[in-house]
Amino acid sequence: MVVLYYTSTSFLDVILETIQSLKHQVELHVMIEISENSKQKGTIVNVAEIQHFKDLEDPEVLLGKDKWALLKDYFTGVASVKFVVQKNPKSISFSTLLTGRVVGKYMRKHKVDIVHFDTISVRSLGLVPYLFNKKVFVTFHDPVPHSGELDWRDTLANKIFIPKASGFFFYSKYAEAEFTGYFTKVKKPTYHTRLHPYTYISKLLKGGNDKPGPILFFGRLSYYKGIDLLLEAIPKVLAVYPNEKFLIAGSLAYGYTIDESIVKAYPDNIEIISKYLLTEDLVQLIEQSKFIVCPYRDATQSGVLMTALAAKKMVVATNVGSFGEYIEDNVNGLLAGPAADAIAAKIIEALKDGRYLEIEKNLDPRFSEAAGKDNEQKFLTAYKAALK
Repeated sequence: MVVLYYTSTSFLDVILETIQSLKHQVELHVMIEISENSKQKGTIVNVAEIQHFKDLEDPEVLLGKDKWALLKDYFTGVASVKFVVQKNPKSISFSTLLTGRVVGKYMRKHKVDIVHFDTISVRSLGLVPYLFNKKVFVTFHDPVPHSGELDWRDTLANKIFIPKASGFFFYSKYAEAEFTGYFTKVKKPTYHTRLHPYTYISKLLKGGNDKPGPILFFGRLSYYKGIDLLLEAIPKVLAVYPNEKFLIAGSLAYGYTIDESIVKAYPDNIEIISKYLLTEDLVQLIEQSKFIVCPYRDATQSGVLMTALAAKKMVVATNVGSFGEYIEDNVNGLLAGPAADAIAAKIIEALKDGRYLEIEKNLDPRFSEAAGKDNEQKFLTAYKAALK
């Protein structure tokens, strides 16, 4: 069967692992959407300018030889890989429709049977006219918007693509249950696959860090990430470990602000870097940290967790969403209740007698062959059923 796997630069770190379960079982074509808005905000891809590229561009041309060399092995065995270059900053425009036409022609040329969207966006609407004779699958990262994250563009995309889909994939049991509970009228098959540590991160590690630095929060700064819970927890930790340091790093979500009163009260212990960080810079912060903290109010799955695992850094996370599916408390991480007191208690537990260093020994940053095989079977089962 011929499968077109369509994703975006925002999720490329996930896809590098996901396609390992597909590329040797089907004729796999991978398309990675990059837009004027996302060109410098991808987890792996950061491109200064995209206007001069073709609508469908070869990865070596768009990324450059050095960056492509770091990624090329992941795509060995893939029939083709192209970047879909969306040059208009508007989500819906005449140019996005034209780009959809280019992708549609590519699908027709390669006789694609299945189009699998690893998350959908409004920019994908240009592909709709070319899906009428295809089987469509959608992978949802966040089937229900996080607290404070509702976006009309996601709602519109869902209304268009969900009825067209033959089935849906998720990266956790929690996300699968959330989808079926929210979209009660949708009766198509659902499947959950397992995330892997983002092994690309290991290619960027420098090593040799003998003096672990602060406890690190990284990622987009948004309400549902529980930044305020962490800030409330920090003074409780400092009451026991007064010399401990904390670093909060990431770009602010639109409309979200941080109450910095606690930061100002502990200027020697808390630092905030509120800007988007390139992957290479972020990896350096992770490598220099003691461990990672995820004080989330809600979550589906977490790219932060997979990034941390790839760097062999322990995570203290709140037991919400799918964290409990990936973290076994006191084995490969620590789980706390989603409250400041509970978060503080677990951070203190991690610090006591260097407990976080003992847990680090249990972390495996490699691609899981067993999980990859299980994911493969789920993909093939879904695809074959749809093509009957």
